[in-house]
Amino acid sequence: MMQMKLFALVLTVVLALDAGCLGAQTAVQVNVDRSTRYQTVLGWGKATPWLPAPKMLRDQCIDRAVNDLGLNRLRFEGLCGNRTSGRSWEWLNDNDDPFDINWSGFNTKGLDAAVIEWLIPWKRAVEARGEPFDLYVSPSFFHGGSSGDVPPWMLADPQEYAEWAVALLLRLRDVHGITADYYCICNEAGNDNAFSPAVVARMMRALMPRLRELGFSTAIQFPESINAHVAWQYIQALRDDPQLWRWIGLISYHWYGADNQSAMARLREFARQRGLPTAQTEFMGLTIDHLYDDMVIGGVSFWEVYGLAGPDYKAALSHVSSTAFRGGKWYWRFRQVSHYVRPGSVRIQATATDAALRCLAFERGGRVTVVLINTGPPQARRVVTVTGLPAGTYGTCHCVGTNAYQELGLRNVGADGRLTINVAADSVLTIYPHPVANLPPTVTQWRSEPDFLALPRSSLQLCCAATDPELDELSYNWSVVRTPRGARVAIHRPDKAVTSADGLTIAGEYCFAVEVSDGRHTVSRKVLLKVFAENQPPAPIDVHNRIPVWVTVNDGGTLLRGGAMDIENDPLTFRWSVVRTPPAASVTLHNPAEAACRVTGMTVPGDYVFRLQVSDPTHTVSIEHTVPVYP
Repeated sequence: MMQMKLFALVLTVVLALDAGCLGAQTAVQVNVDRSTRYQTVLGWGKATPWLPAPKMLRDQCIDRAVNDLGLNRLRFEGLCGNRTSGRSWEWLNDNDDPFDINWSGFNTKGLDAAVIEWLIPWKRAVEARGEPFDLYVSPSFFHGGSSGDVPPWMLADPQEYAEWAVALLLRLRDVHGITADYYCICNEAGNDNAFSPAVVARMMRALMPRLRELGFSTAIQFPESINAHVAWQYIQALRDDPQLWRWIGLISYHWYGADNQSAMARLREFARQRGLPTAQTEFMGLTIDHLYDDMVIGGVSFWEVYGLAGPDYKAALSHVSSTAFRGGKWYWRFRQVSHYVRPGSVRIQATATDAALRCLAFERGGRVTVVLINTGPPQARRVVTVTGLPAGTYGTCHCVGTNAYQELGLRNVGADGRLTINVAADSVLTIYPHPVANLPPTVTQWRSEPDFLALPRSSLQLCCAATDPELDELSYNWSVVRTPRGARVAIHRPDKAVTSADGLTIAGEYCFAVEVSDGRHTVSRKVLLKVFAENQPPAPIDVHNRIPVWVTVNDGGTLLRGGAMDIENDPLTFRWSVVRTPPAASVTLHNPAEAACRVTGMTVPGDYVFRLQVSDPTHTVSIEHTVPVYP
């Protein structure tokens, strides 16, 4: 009897385990229909980084953004605000004639520096891939933001606004050889700024004839609203003006606010009727679900990863290795789409028998890419059979959670167009057409651990990871590129992906290289790190004033703002003080021990100079900020 009970118990457990396994694995069929076609993908974008970076870091950021993530579009916000690093494009009215550009009244030095630092090398990297580089200019004029409000002379006279925009676009084209594809009258018009639909229309009517006379093909990107609902309101307000719609070439929206989907669908259908593409161009909380909704509901041709694919400035204080590249939490999930779906791809229909599996499919040149998004509830591994694929060889890869992507090997699809594949829970899997030739490995990580050294510590770990489309066996080779004079660095196992190095006994910069080979191709990456002899001081960043940016006697004050980064993550304190003011002025700093300090009493015209001191337990650094006050 005891044996029978024991057998029954074991059988019950086994059956329960089997049931659990079956419940965690769902069979799904995905049908790809190449005859049902939607929008053409035109580009993947981001905002232009706004601070300079060490050359090696900048080059790594651009390389990863363009050649790995696949970004071929940049948003350029121009120059705005009053920072220690520079002032607005037109700080004061250049002259009283909006049809006569006084170039000395524009911040050409600041613009040139930003263009040379980021736009030109980014454009070159995209074009080296044989793809079109797309640029749009989108200025901000927030009442409460660091951009500052629209200058009064520009709001009062649309031709002054047109002069502001024309001067910027001319400088880009005639000095740097870059013609903006699109121009936005105002980033997030109607959100904490003066740009109502009527104001946007007035500025557009002033600007566009002048651009056409100057030979620009630049179109208007509109309405670039804070969300799809506001975008629809602006479109409704101006939809019956045929003159404006001759100039509008792209309908765009942001994602802030809930329940955008219904308005996104209206934007998509309106754009389709007008023969225009749509674009999602900003959201700080993007996920792969936003990407899917934008593609399917919004029908977007441009999609942007706001804030990603740029330098991590805090890490850059200590080194410029790959860890100083800011990819973001969902970088690898986004890459599963943007790396493989290149400009010119057409989204085609893909339907699944299980609604929990979200599918995207694209065709370009007769070749099909399928993306299976298995990230939502219920979490389960799914066995997916894809039908409707053209015969040929396909690469397969996935990323699980936030982990780096991994290649899964090649699969052959026969004349029946079927491919069955296991899709892990919480993963995004891509089936992509594989060329005849062997592809090189992809290096997914190259870095040091820790990011920097402080003496007397003199050893570290060098870490590399890579994956190969054909699953070829990979070999690694680490080497020392340069060291400070007198340092004797040894790498203990240079043939290992993860190894150790010691002998970093002298303060300074150390550079290592790693080569990854699949037997046919060799890919190399460099890691630069710094060794410090002592604790490093904090670095002030983004010191500016706002609310208002342009201060008058009637305003009587402003808000001083600053921040700082410390590589050791030491606790920081802030202290604002007054350096000098115009004679007879008496200012009050209301909260000088905070990073944001309100100042009043700026009632006399002239320059007011303030000092921000930032301290860690060891160091104090300071930076001065000048705020002009106008009558």
